[in-house]
Amino acid sequence: MELSVIVSLAAVWLLVVYFFYRNRIWLLYYLVGAIGLAFIIIFVGRAFFLEAAMEQVVAQTVHQICKLAGIPTKIFESAPGALLVMVIAQDIGWTVIQIGIECSGLLETSAMLGMVLFYPGWSWGKRLILTAIGVIAIYFANIIRLFFIVEILHHGGKDTIFISHTIAGRAIFFIIVVGIYWFVITRPTLSTIRNKLRKEMAV
Repeated sequence: MELSVIVSLAAVWLLVVYFFYRNRIWLLYYLVGAIGLAFIIIFVGRAFFLEAAMEQVVAQTVHQICKLAGIPTKIFESAPGALLVMVIAQDIGWTVIQIGIECSGLLETSAMLGMVLFYPGWSWGKRLILTAIGVIAIYFANIIRLFFIVEILHHGGKDTIFISHTIAGRAIFFIIVVGIYWFVITRPTLSTIRNKLRKEMAV
């Protein structure tokens, strides 16, 4: 998507969000704001190579962890976001794991940023702290998922790529991300509602 289109859509989005904010239509303010910000981050991230940078950081991190675990891996020099994994079972040789937008963590991070930063009931300090916790947690969740995939592929062979990536890897990542969203969004929301109810009952 061209930059001019992204800027135009972002301007329209800001006007709509401001309208809902001024008129105190909080549900639509939150939904439009959170979803819109998530899409803007994704589009801008892809246009300005943020996605590629995240893919490379993830690949390098997993590569270093694999070194410590004794699993031979290499970064594919022509595509720094791709990780070469030495498979020792069945047909011995290198297998490429391509780290794309799903494995970079950009989608989950963008969604989390939108949901936290547009939450109308929290101070900006609380939002920024929760955002930082969420971003770091999602990054490590992604590292755990990819290391798990590499571990299975290395010892189980190339035929395990579907099970390790599509089934087990996604299941592990989903469970961890649900836990992160609970800690960063659901738990503080319930705490805010509980405190508000206590104040109203005290009055």
